[in-house]
Amino acid sequence: MSRPSERFAAKQLLGQRSNQEDDFGILDGRLSASSELEHTLLVVADGMGGHVAGARASQLVTEFFIDSYQGNISDDLKQIRAGLSSALQLSNSELAKAGQQDPSLKGMGTTLLAAVVSAAGLQWLSVGDSPLWLYRQGKLIRVNADHSMVPVLAELVASGRLTEAEASVDPKRNALRSALMGDELKLIDIAEQPMSLYQGDRLLLASDGVLTLTEQQICEVIIINEHASNEDLAGAILDEVLKQNKTNQDNTTLLIYSIVTEHGVKEANVQEPITVIPVNNRRGQDKQ
Repeated sequence: MSRPSERFAAKQLLGQRSNQEDDFGILDGRLSASSELEHTLLVVADGMGGHVAGARASQLVTEFFIDSYQGNISDDLKQIRAGLSSALQLSNSELAKAGQQDPSLKGMGTTLLAAVVSAAGLQWLSVGDSPLWLYRQGKLIRVNADHSMVPVLAELVASGRLTEAEASVDPKRNALRSALMGDELKLIDIAEQPMSLYQGDRLLLASDGVLTLTEQQICEVIIINEHASNEDLAGAILDEVLKQNKTNQDNTTLLIYSIVTEHGVKEANVQEPITVIPVNNRRGQDKQ
């Protein structure tokens, strides 16, 4: 894991678990030694599969994904997308190999969230329920798809087939519809086009342990600490998670990245509103 710079910070909570099964990685660099173009990769993985296997899965995928992507860094939009997709498939294959070589790791898996900040803006790839948010001018918007059962239950509520009360206590609410487990990936969310970024924007990548808080609660903490460093802001959000005193609080990982005025990052006096295609309409981004 890379040492955070002023532009980004990373913090973790163990929660009520006996070991840390989350992992994260940061590839902070340029396209080449002579290039001034920013190209940063942020990765969060939330492992599952037991005391040893979950931690191993998230670590293996994080490290292999970054190593694979690093070998194909490009400023071409299609190449960035292809690089993310290739790194995902190779990482998933490595999980399969590890499980075959060590029976104790059989059944291990992990979510994966990867975000790239380049001259083009923000591009991402995700499998699972680890959230990616964009904070801009007092608004917090989830950018990537949620591959848990939460959106499915929300659709059932919207259609009148389920009440909100029933959905809130559904035992499958947090079950994953897609995760890296070394076999076929059922759902993959990948950005078709980059999202423009502006000075003052903040990106938040997290494991689902942070979802002990609502998006409104997270946004309120950001607004209160808007001028704080990313390190202090990450600490404030995780402190708020702890204040909830949730029984069986999950591991929590949080990465925060600030957009500064650099080559290729847009700066405008009147900033664009945040526009995100609704998850249910992003059929080209979700592999069904």
